[in-house]
Amino acid sequence: GNPDNDDQVIPTVTPEKIEITKPKAQLGVARKFKISRDFNLLTALDVNMRFAQTNDIISSSFVSISPAFGFQLDYNNLVYLRSGVNNFQNQLEFDNSKSLSLEPNFGVGFNYKGIQIDYALTNIGGASGTLFSNVFSLKVDVSHFR
Repeated sequence: GNPDNDDQVIPTVTPEKIEITKPKAQLGVARKFKISRDFNLLTALDVNMRFAQTNDIISSSFVSISPAFGFQLDYNNLVYLRSGVNNFQNQLEFDNSKSLSLEPNFGVGFNYKGIQIDYALTNIGGASGTLFSNVFSLKVDVSHFR
């Protein structure tokens, strides 16, 4: 063979073959209210922005915006109930009419001596084509065990 490898084909990657993730931005506000000695309510509002035209409830060629809001009720920072709504999308139906889809979600959580267990039922509305998603999480704060 050729010691200089002049006939070797070097693969090149064209920009069309590279996946590009468009930038996103998320702004949110939350406020905690003390309802009583034992109960607190946390309310939250997020604005999720994608810099592309999508089916989001607010959409232009520059930015698409989908709000999300929810609340969390807690009892003595021990037991939590959560609920919210997100993924507001304009959908084109078979008859060319438009409808609004959204995804409600629900969750419960427990936090005791640094061990936090959470469960969430998401995509209840089925906007993504699945019936729903079950999400479990476990968080351990090791500083409680020192």
